[in-house]
Amino acid sequence: MKAKFIRKHYYNYYGVTTVILEYEYREHTYTVEENLSKGNEPLSWQHKNAQSYIDEIIERETKIDGVGPSKIKPTVDEALNELFKFWEA
Repeated sequence: MKAKFIRKHYYNYYGVTTVILEYEYREHTYTVEENLSKGNEPLSWQHKNAQSYIDEIIERETKIDGVGPSKIKPTVDEALNELFKFWEA
């Protein structure tokens, strides 16, 4: 899946210009930046790392959603029923 370009920002700090590119990938946003006065990590590496991180986040969310909250702990109704049983005893 390709990232969608959103916008470009220029940031100038003490004569050093940095270009910040904002992208959207799988409904998450991320930025990559390029310092125009000196070399930095290539943009392709920054894209790859950011997209891999987003993929990990989505995978973790999917695993958690697949388990379901009712299987991890009792629902509110179940917890209230247990509480009422405790009070009645």
